[in-house]
Amino acid sequence: MLVTPIKHAVHEGSAPYRCFTADPGASIHVTRKGALLAAEDGRGNRLEAELAKGVLSARTSNHELADGECRRFLSALLGFVFSTEPEAERLELAGDGWQPTSTDLTAIGGHVSGGALSVRADMFWQVARLWTPAPALNYPRHEVFDGRTVHPLRPPKPEGRVYARFIPWLGGDIALDVATLEDLADIHRWMNLPRVDEFWHEAGDLTHHRRYLAGMIADPHVIPLIARFDGRSFGYFEVYWAKEDIVGGFCGAGDYDRGCHVIIGEDACRGRSWFTAWLPSLLHFMFLDEPRTERIVQEPDARHSRQLRNLQRSGFWLSATVDLPGKRAAIVEISRRKFFGARLWHPVDDDRKEP
Repeated sequence: MLVTPIKHAVHEGSAPYRCFTADPGASIHVTRKGALLAAEDGRGNRLEAELAKGVLSARTSNHELADGECRRFLSALLGFVFSTEPEAERLELAGDGWQPTSTDLTAIGGHVSGGALSVRADMFWQVARLWTPAPALNYPRHEVFDGRTVHPLRPPKPEGRVYARFIPWLGGDIALDVATLEDLADIHRWMNLPRVDEFWHEAGDLTHHRRYLAGMIADPHVIPLIARFDGRSFGYFEVYWAKEDIVGGFCGAGDYDRGCHVIIGEDACRGRSWFTAWLPSLLHFMFLDEPRTERIVQEPDARHSRQLRNLQRSGFWLSATVDLPGKRAAIVEISRRKFFGARLWHPVDDDRKEP
């Protein structure tokens, strides 16, 4: 299936692009006026550049930036371009105002070749520190047997915010936070929605959902997440290691393959513009969280034709239809190579306006 990115732009006067940072006081905003881009923070630091024909040329800044600061500002400018221009596969950096060393460029997915500085979009989007509070690490490998299958020992589960990304076409931030029992009220309400219960089959009272969420929090193969937009919760996701899950035996799961279950609880956050924001963000988090993850699987109910259509439109392919306990499931998957190579963090072109 050929996936063609939708062309979109951040218009003058719209919300400025924001880079992820664990320190809100250090956040960098990027705005664009014609070919001129400007990155600035709240501390008087500013860096300007001009974008033309795939070349990002540095202009004079009003503050002398140290190497580390320059890399941060350059990352913000690159993030803006690669988030708002789907056709941009790579950018060359021109001018002597960048100051980064080749080591700095490597840290943001770039390289120096023939004296020219260059950054590729697919490499840039695999630099975990740009969207997560801590760099992804290859957790040392140790094999364990859980009574059903042999798999690598999983790292300790994270806490707090694990991912954030500015969505240009929504003008705000999508963030993923590890769920806690403080999120019980939202999850309880969402799981009792008829449209959710039709496929999750988990409707019940508060005690039932407290027990359910506590089980997910304790389960070493699952990370339960709350999705938020500009601080407002709108969905519940479960990210799991596929090999330890029931689906693992049906899809030949590799040691670092992952899967996910999703609930979009708020009706106002449904529809194409939202789907093309939260799904790529969730996939992006899973690929960043473990650099050895090469494949993500899902096993939606085979009757859920709209969800299957949406997933296939977003780069997944159908690999099997199987009988799982409680449902006939469609096994769909997407590879790291497909996600980053086709730049699927952008929406994809389609004649239909709403999924």
